[in-house]
Amino acid sequence: MPFSTTQRTHSMADRTVDGMARTQRVGAHPLRQVLPRSPRRLKSTTRSFKVGEGKGYLTVACTADGSPAAVTISMAKQGSTMAGLMDGFSTTITQGLRHQVPLEAFVREYVSMRFEPAGLTNDPEIKQATSVLDYVGRRLALDFLPYDTRVEFGVLTAEERVAKELQDNVGDVAWTDMIGLAMSAPTVTSPRRG
Repeated sequence: MPFSTTQRTHSMADRTVDGMARTQRVGAHPLRQVLPRSPRRLKSTTRSFKVGEGKGYLTVACTADGSPAAVTISMAKQGSTMAGLMDGFSTTITQGLRHQVPLEAFVREYVSMRFEPAGLTNDPEIKQATSVLDYVGRRLALDFLPYDTRVEFGVLTAEERVAKELQDNVGDVAWTDMIGLAMSAPTVTSPRRG
């Protein structure tokens, strides 16, 4: 005996998390989350940065409440592999923020990432970075995350670091990066005679 229309509808119903049934027509697309549309105009700031030999620009567009909505990382040498990778990371961060991924998730992954270019920066609040993404993560943390969260990630300004050392009574010991020191130490070899 063939199914009635009512039976067919109930057999094709999707169960949602709250247990309610939603019916779909045969061949219909699955239900999709509708994302809020970004405002047409956002206030943004662009910062020029230098990490080692790499130069670039970090642009952050913010919503009306001051939270980041879009991040763009543009490297000065267009067409390079680094510029392409940074464009991809920019898209990832922006789409993540649009899908309500907290900024802390990106900062946690990017801080202390190590690859070239790395070294001294031209940012007085971030003297040295282990990569461009390390710099971007630290800059976003300093600009948008609260102090307690930044302490957890080890991202503090020079003044905050001094105040924390005095508060903890430990001095420079707490902030020594032994792995970074070992990686930055020059290799000394003795010349061969012969």
